[in-house]
Formats: sequence, C-alpha cells, structure tokens
Amino acid sequence: MPNFSRTNLKTKVATKVSGTISDTDLSTILNDAALETLGDVDLKSMKRKSALSPNMFDDIYDYTYPTDCKSIIDIQPQIKRGRMDQWRLTTEEEFDRMKDDTRVDTWGDPIKLNRNQWLGDSLVAVSTDDFVNKLRLSRLIDDDSVTISDLDAIGTWVLFGDGTNLTADSDYYAKGSACINWDISAAGGTTAGIQNSSLTQFDITTYMTQGSVFCWAYITSATYLTNFILRIGSSSSAYYSITVTTNNEGTAFYAGWNLLRFDFVNKVATGTVDDDACDYVAIYMTKNALKISETDYRFDWLVMKRGEHYNLIYYSNYPWQSNTGTYLESSTADTNYINCDAEELKLILEKSAELGERHLRQYSNADNMLKIYMKDIAKYQSTNPSEALVLTTQYYTLDS
Repeated sequence: MPNFSRTNLKTKVATKVSGTISDTDLSTILNDAALETLGDVDLKSMKRKSALSPNMFDDIYDYTYPTDCKSIIDIQPQIKRGRMDQWRLTTEEEFDRMKDDTRVDTWGDPIKLNRNQWLGDSLVAVSTDDFVNKLRLSRLIDDDSVTISDLDAIGTWVLFGDGTNLTADSDYYAKGSACINWDISAAGGTTAGIQNSSLTQFDITTYMTQGSVFCWAYITSATYLTNFILRIGSSSSAYYSITVTTNNEGTAFYAGWNLLRFDFVNKVATGTVDDDACDYVAIYMTKNALKISETDYRFDWLVMKRGEHYNLIYYSNYPWQSNTGTYLESSTADTNYINCDAEELKLILEKSAELGERHLRQYSNADNMLKIYMKDIAKYQSTNPSEALVLTTQYYTLDS
C-alpha cells in the first residue's frame, strides 16, 4: 500500500500556494495534477503486472487490454525466457500485414518456421474501435492445439434449434477454404446453431483445467442475441456446456466475424462424459424469440488450445487506489492513496501547486512553479528512463 493519502497531499499543497483553495476545488486540482504528471512522465511506481488474458496462443491475435494501461513495457513469459525474447510495438496496419507473413508457401501449405524467418514474430499492437482498446500479439507458440473440425464442409453437421438452410460457404470465411453457413428460421424459438454427433473422436483430458475451445462466428445482427453456448462431449446426453457473453477480447458481440473463446474452467457437466472419447459438439446462440428470419450466420475453425502463460507489464494511467487496493483514475475520497514514492510525490505536488496558483489567478507564481516542475521532470527522467516499448514501423523488407 502506498504511503501518501489524499489528505496528506492536501496538507502539503496548502503550504505551497499563495492563497486558500476550497476543499472541493483542491480535490479537483489534485486529480488533474496527477493525470497531467502521468501524461508528462512514466513513473516507476505506476508499473503493474497482470496475467495475460487469455493464455497466449498460436494463431490467436486479440487479447484483453487493461482499462488502466497507459503504455506497454513487456509481454513476459512466466517461465523459460530466452536471451533474444523481445517484442516490437508497431501500428495496427503493419501488424495485420505481418502477422501471417511467410507462414505458408505459394501453394498455401504450412512452412516450418523459426523466429529468424518470420517477420510476424513477437509483434505488439493496440487497436481502438469505438473507445474500446484491444491488445494484439503475434508469436509462434507451442499451444498443444487440436482441430476438432475445420468447418469447411457440411459433412455430418446438422441444424440446432431455429437453425435452417445449412450450406458450405467458400466465398466468405475466416480460415481454411470455407465455412458453414446457416440461417435463422421464422419459428420464434430461443436457440439457433449447428451440432454434430459423429465427429472423429478427440481427447479433451489435458484441456479440462486450463484449455479453451475457439470458434469463429459470423454474426449478421447482434440484436436480440444473448450468448453463445458450446456443448462438447461423448454424446448428445453426455457433454460439457460452456457459455460466453462476449467475444475473445472481452467485448460485446458485433455484426461481422467474432472469435469466440470457450474456457473449460467454466464448464457445466450434463451426464457422464467420456473425456478421452469425445465425438459430439453443438455450437449455438441463445436468442430472443423475436430474432427470426435472418440469413448468413456462419461458424468456422473449431479448435482446442492450451496456450502458454504470459504476464503483461505496463505503466498504469490510474494514479490512485482506494484503501482496499482498487486502482482509480480519479480520487473520490480523502482516504484514497496516490501510487507514488516520495521522489515522485514531489512532482505531483509541484504540478498541483502550479494548477493551484492558476486557480487563484496568480499566473506569475504558476509560471515559476511550472519551471521548477519541468526541471525536476527532466532530472527524474535522467535517472528513471521510461521502459515503455517504442512504436516502430518497417517501410520495406530486404529479401534474403
């Protein structure tokens, strides 16, 4: 727990300004000063570590971006880090171009790669859509992957619930050469999707505690869509059921391709499942009865993965925390603590004094405090340089 509460800061700031500031205004000034200081410098006390969610997987590129992440320092394997294990932060556009580069040959066949051959290895990017950030990572991972079904052909797949018009679609798919396309009928039920009771047998034993099942789902409209459910087991009466209410990166379902992730840790058993002889899967949505007569829903690439454990190391942009340890963007009570040590507190107090003098319309005093603040910022950065990854781009590639 940090050492300095908002009460401590108010007392210290009051001795630095030339007039009296109301308690409410002073609270606002302290919040503004903390955020402005974080905008100017990466404070070492703001470094945080969190387990990457989900585990890192091969061929899975989107991960949860912490809401308080200001900048990324490292993606750290929890064990067995090599000397050359480092990441490159790039733009979302370059990430998309590079993430699959040279993983297949001219004929589309997989190539056995090492990290010296693949331009898409160890790339990091952050994408932002509608004020939602996603962490994008690309790295070769030995993730113990088992493909349950490519979902490239109908085969023995049949409809589930209000699903109708089952077809194979080789024009618009996520992976492989096709996907399974289906519509929602006018029946007005509460489920719709596909199922298969005669898949080639697969073993889920080693995936039960930390494994996940991934599937691409194309959603024509997210209206009246409640969740997606995966049933996986040894028969239609002996299966595990896993429900998801968001897509893989933790955001709400949207129209278009969504990667679904079903974590075995959330499974609910029905009947007695033969874990090492599974051949049954159902993938379907739960929906409102008003969701009827819609076309061109799709499923593609049904695969199990275990992944590897990584930590995300980053600078937080939440400078406060409550007395129970919850990180906060803005302080809401005098019992909140500022996330800094004594050296860093000096910077925040100087910025608070500058803003306080501007509040009091003492602009000459404010300008003097700003000069002191900028001098101390430079001194701090010289002894505590930022560890954040620097954005780079590659404009051309020289063939070897």
